[in-house]
Amino acid sequence: MPEVPLPDAFEWAPYPWGPAIRCRELAAAADHCFTTRVPVVHPGSIAPGDGWHRVAQSMGVAPAAIVRLRQVHGARVVTLARQDGFPPGEPDWNVGDIVVTDRPGVALSIGVADCVPILLADARSGAVAAVHAGWRGTAAGAARAAVEALGARFGSAPQDIVAAIGPSIGPCCYRVGGDVRAAFEAAGTWDGLLDAWFSVTPAVQARRGVPGSDPAASGAGPAFFLDCWLANADQLMGAGVRAARIHLSRACTSCYRDVFHSYRVDGPKAGRMIGIVRCRDAAPGPHALRSA
Repeated sequence: MPEVPLPDAFEWAPYPWGPAIRCRELAAAADHCFTTRVPVVHPGSIAPGDGWHRVAQSMGVAPAAIVRLRQVHGARVVTLARQDGFPPGEPDWNVGDIVVTDRPGVALSIGVADCVPILLADARSGAVAAVHAGWRGTAAGAARAAVEALGARFGSAPQDIVAAIGPSIGPCCYRVGGDVRAAFEAAGTWDGLLDAWFSVTPAVQARRGVPGSDPAASGAGPAFFLDCWLANADQLMGAGVRAARIHLSRACTSCYRDVFHSYRVDGPKAGRMIGIVRCRDAAPGPHALRSA
């Protein structure tokens, strides 16, 4: 398994394509995983034997039943209800950064390469959600919007929701300019929290150096280190999710760049990892693995 330390709430698990990360408590409510640099997943059509096909097989769904969003760095919610047809007939039905469902035959995926992947499951009803939260989505409250959508569409009570925050760039490496903090301030909903989310110096040392240039060096104003892990955990708690049910993998994609894709490190050539989740009441695939 990769030499990336994980908190006790997470584990490395073997899959046919290689290792992936699972959250122990979330695994009791929904099939899911966070991938690494393997398998290779691409934005094009799914073909037999490719990374998407192998993930679909392990998740116990048809390849065409993997929901892939057209992510736009916001907080728009895509809802796929059990009683509705799939896929929806609208041409832009999958545009958004949050997807929620109670359908057992689909798997929800989001792609990341530094942005925060969040997987949610209602431990009571089995409804699930996948969230893509870059800094713009975090400023827009994407995590909170996902909890609210699960409640509004499927009756999920926040205290029944389990949340797993997967690998993403950490507060050790995510240096941003003052314009990013200004965008959070302009949202007008995070008063009293921003000083904890933004710091002038990183709370922990970067393992392999901070990627990218310092925004302050170009005269663009002060630079900050943004803690998207804490910001999204705080937003989930603010939405009513119990702190004990919010699990952070604390795996920094920049520090462990040999294991994970990082846009800050690799630029436009960076690939994507996925976070993927499926309602538990569908039959698992032949290669699906669960925690003991």
